[in-house]
Amino acid sequence: MTRSLLFLAGDGIGPEITDVTRDVVAEACRLGGDSLVFEEAVIGFDALEAAGCTIPDAVIERAKAVDGVILGPVSHNAYPPREEGGLNPSGVLRKELDLYANIRPAVSFEGVPTPTGAKTDLVIFRENLEGFYADRNLFAGTGEFMPVPGVAMAMRLVTQKASERIGRAAFEFAQANGRKRVTAVHKANVMRTSDGLFLDTIRRIASEFSAISYDEVLVDAAAALLVRDPARFDVIVTTNMFGDILSDLATELAGGLGLAASLNLGPRNAAA
Repeated sequence: MTRSLLFLAGDGIGPEITDVTRDVVAEACRLGGDSLVFEEAVIGFDALEAAGCTIPDAVIERAKAVDGVILGPVSHNAYPPREEGGLNPSGVLRKELDLYANIRPAVSFEGVPTPTGAKTDLVIFRENLEGFYADRNLFAGTGEFMPVPGVAMAMRLVTQKASERIGRAAFEFAQANGRKRVTAVHKANVMRTSDGLFLDTIRRIASEFSAISYDEVLVDAAAALLVRDPARFDVIVTTNMFGDILSDLATELAGGLGLAASLNLGPRNAAA
């Protein structure tokens, strides 16, 4: 099978990282019997200078056409405002490609020291398109606003559709990979409506997978338990911001963010 990959090097150390990644991916595909077609496109500050935007429309369209995208780090905090072309390429691609699941394994390796000495082997399924992330939770505009000077507000988006997609992805992964437990992480004791909707949806999906154990943990307790007893977790499914934070914590506890894998999954490659 021939697969096409688009490499977007990004800013700073991005080119150095993606150059090495290309070699690793090529070797992995060779061992698996697949062949690769590599493409490259410019994003970030170089694209801003050349095209007036950090991720031009042509790059987005090319990303939709290939089998996968390798995205290097970007300096989006240093970009100019959106109206001046300073878009966050990561957020744009997630929204444009409908990359609804961010999948982050945290696995400790023999010979790699961990901060606590405990072994970690878990996978976090993070909903990727909603929550408090203001650049992707509305059809147009931003989910943050300032009604009067000195007052900033943010809206959180949680839908049944997105909750079902991430929940089903987590349970199907657990079933296909011999994982025994799925844990929903939430804060429904405070955000009763939004996290309540998320939990109701996950519970319904859990009822379809009787061979998989299911439980629920508050996000603050989950953070403590990851440090104290990471083996307590197998697969975690959670909303966007909670998953963003907990996945960094889990991978650091497993040996460091530099060893962490991360996949943004969309409907095109859902069977991969």
